[in-house]
Amino acid sequence: MKINYYVKQDVAVHAFYLFFLVHTVQIGAGLMGVPRIIFSESGTDAWMSLVLAGTYIHFTAWIMVLVLREYESADVLGIQCDLFGMFIGKVIGCLYVVYLFFLLLSVIKNYVEVVQVFIFPEIPIWLMSFFLLFLMVYCLLGGIRTVVGACFIFFLLTIWLVFTLYKPISLMNWDHFLPIGQSTPFEVLKGAYKTTYSLLGFEVILFVYPYIKNKKAVHLPIQSAIFLTIFLTMLVMVVSIGYFSPDQLKETVWATLALFKIVSFSIIERFDFIAVALWMMVIIPNLVIIGWMILHSLNRMFDVSKKKSLFMISGLLFLASLIIEYRSYINLLTDWTAKIGFWLVFVYPLFIYFILQIKKLWRKGERA
Repeated sequence: MKINYYVKQDVAVHAFYLFFLVHTVQIGAGLMGVPRIIFSESGTDAWMSLVLAGTYIHFTAWIMVLVLREYESADVLGIQCDLFGMFIGKVIGCLYVVYLFFLLLSVIKNYVEVVQVFIFPEIPIWLMSFFLLFLMVYCLLGGIRTVVGACFIFFLLTIWLVFTLYKPISLMNWDHFLPIGQSTPFEVLKGAYKTTYSLLGFEVILFVYPYIKNKKAVHLPIQSAIFLTIFLTMLVMVVSIGYFSPDQLKETVWATLALFKIVSFSIIERFDFIAVALWMMVIIPNLVIIGWMILHSLNRMFDVSKKKSLFMISGLLFLASLIIEYRSYINLLTDWTAKIGFWLVFVYPLFIYFILQIKKLWRKGERA
């Protein structure tokens, strides 16, 4: 496997589209229940946890770009092979594939469960899983440019949902945020850690970098996408804390979707049904981007045909979605995905940057 990975210009995309790739892969299944998760750890100071988490994510994304710029056109798979050797590099690459597989499976399972709870209690799991995987396969067969196009279109089709929060905002009780500062620093840190699953996905930078035409301009769209993700997560969390009582919020699994229950129009009484259905447009970019990262990784490391690996991964995902049925298993899957993702996404890039700096100093010493 070569360290640098070069693509044809007709396949590459402009750095501008990184904004849609990074943002749409972060906003998805995690946002549906993140208010309750953070609130359960840091209470009314949950906003502090999110500010802390957001600052660290901006820093981590900056480190990722610094690492990528040390090479002409490499991804994380090539970089780790250069630093640790081909065998260790591929072993870590396989860990990435396993993590991405679990992340993709958790997104599917969480959304299927939401559909069963909110709209169709009797719908078979296999039917919803098959439908989501069919859409994923159809999109991935078009390649990276189709993936980017899907993210761009679905972003425009769903961003307006933010404005429907006007109703719960008007009914917020600001006393729910008092007293400020009652959580301990440890609780705030624990709340920040609990945002891990909801904010995963920006590691797509490490995989898609070789496909970017103007690589010098990647910082702005990446940081802008992360800022928008943090802003929307903060908005949903603040509205949830202000609208629900503390006891209600601790018992509301999908607080974000529950906010849509009070939104109604003259021709639409149950807008939450519409919101859950439209949330599929939020989920699809998750599926196609994570799926593309898996295919890219297998192709890079083992030279496996992307088409063959696509059908193989889809089949495994379908079978796994049938095996994992109960909520306790879905929670376990989500928790373990978050734990693996924390080390691979939030810690590992800093370790790579540290090793790169040592390697540069070593080379300077040899030249001297």
